[in-house]
Amino acid sequence: MSEERLTSEETRDVDRAEEYSLIYSRGTPLGLNRFELSTGIIVAARFADKLRRVALVTLSKIAPKDLVIREVSELNKRLYKKIVEEMKLDKLDIIRITVEAEINVSEKRIIWSNLKIYRYYTEEQCESKLTKLREENERLKGELAQLRDKLMALAQQLKGFS
Repeated sequence: MSEERLTSEETRDVDRAEEYSLIYSRGTPLGLNRFELSTGIIVAARFADKLRRVALVTLSKIAPKDLVIREVSELNKRLYKKIVEEMKLDKLDIIRITVEAEINVSEKRIIWSNLKIYRYYTEEQCESKLTKLREENERLKGELAQLRDKLMALAQQLKGFS
């Protein structure tokens, strides 16, 4: 794939990646041809663009841009399945993605590993979950008290038999 055959979206991301490299990088070197990439905190709907840009900024100095774009595209397909189909996240949910990338120059591949998706909750979402947990805790306390009373009654009956 030559740069002339890049889609307008990919061309835009290449341009933005070059701009990002002057401002900041979200890639951390881990060793020879190994990096950890991080999208930073983003809305879920933007994960593919952001990950492509971060990969271009970090990896295109070592690997050809068309290789980076192709490999990130494959990773993004896997991520889409995980984010949308498995985790069932909404487009506006706040997430951060980290992934390790190892460039295999001889095979012209990028090996992705240690993929993590962090989901962030709003204060309201946390309060809602906390309220549900408190209600469940109170219900379980009541059940536990009933069971304790039954056990005490049984213990008293057993004492009567001895």
